[in-house]
Amino acid sequence: MSGYPRVANTMGSCAVRIVHAACCAALIMLFGSCQPPGAGDSRPVVEVTNIPSAEPGNRDKLTTIAGRAIGAQPNQQIVLYARSNSTWYVQPYANQPFTTIETDGRWRNSTHPGIEYAALLVGPEFHPAAATDALPTDRALAWVVTKGQPPVWRRWWFASACLGMTLVAFVAHWIRLNQIRNKLHVNLRFEERLAERMRVAQILHDTLLQGVVSASMQLHVVVDQLPADSPARGAMDRVLQSMGQVLEEGRHTLRALRSPMDGAHDLERSLYRIPEELGLHREVGYRVTITGPTLPLQPNVCAQVYAIGREALAAAFQHGEATKAELELRYAPKEFRFIVRHDVSETDVSAAHADRMRERAVGIGARLDVRNRIGGGTQVRLRVPGHVAFESPFAERASIWSVQFHTRRRRPLDLEGDGAGESR
Repeated sequence: MSGYPRVANTMGSCAVRIVHAACCAALIMLFGSCQPPGAGDSRPVVEVTNIPSAEPGNRDKLTTIAGRAIGAQPNQQIVLYARSNSTWYVQPYANQPFTTIETDGRWRNSTHPGIEYAALLVGPEFHPAAATDALPTDRALAWVVTKGQPPVWRRWWFASACLGMTLVAFVAHWIRLNQIRNKLHVNLRFEERLAERMRVAQILHDTLLQGVVSASMQLHVVVDQLPADSPARGAMDRVLQSMGQVLEEGRHTLRALRSPMDGAHDLERSLYRIPEELGLHREVGYRVTITGPTLPLQPNVCAQVYAIGREALAAAFQHGEATKAELELRYAPKEFRFIVRHDVSETDVSAAHADRMRERAVGIGARLDVRNRIGGGTQVRLRVPGHVAFESPFAERASIWSVQFHTRRRRPLDLEGDGAGESR
């Protein structure tokens, strides 16, 4: 019985040796299978890295073909072929059939166009035929055959590029049509408003103002018949004075309604005459300035800019007793700006004037800001986008090019001088 454990120990050690041997064999097989391709293969490999275009044969045209040879010996060379129809022709010429391989394995040469291209790695004893129906691959050490690159219009990215450009052109055309439609809509609305303004002006002139004039004349007759010491004479004179002011303001309003702007120059002249139209009898510091090249504006924009400027100056001169004011027309590349500055605080300006100005700005798709100026006074700023303000996109593009060459420097407001004036 004493020999039994010895036999068991011997069997156990044999089993351990068998397991170790199996593990070693598995590791050898695993690491052997992880070797890089070609590590255990000494055969050379030929590759084409620069593939010419696929074209019909043309003896007058040459293009470049390049590649590399992996595992080539110093005495070995590359023979190039190009296939036209069913025949392979040696390249680049029949008397120059060999392409030298550089020390780093790279090679480069010229070739005539073909549908397919072949590169054969050959030894010094190889003598290529100038033309053949089948490649002599049986005498080559390694070879590669590749199809020529398709023409530009047959490549995958060409169709994508064409589709993208078509979509861009369609979107641009759609945007342009929308702009034209919006401008036509704005012009139509302007024509409708102009016709309505003329109708209202005619009604006011024929009914209201004529009635006030008639009543004023009759009241003048009554006042002239009153005794000089009559207690009612003073009250009647004040009524006549109020009626005269109403008539004057009514005439100015009718003149504004009947004077649509035909262009930027009409707008400048009309803005310059606002103090006169408001009937100011005192001298004020007033100036109109222009920054940038004058460009044609939409008629509706001209009319609304004039109305906003007149509203702002009426609030400043008639209700706020302003003594200095400046109007600036700024033609910028991407937008048109109209700025009014005066020395009356925003709190002293009637809210009704500000509401009317904002309503006019919204009507032309513009933005209006009314705020107090640092140091006193008020600034009214109107900002109109270029595609809304200018008559055509050409005018907007012209401003971008010409603003750098023809910009007129804006002069600051003369806060010391009096009298009306215009500066350019």
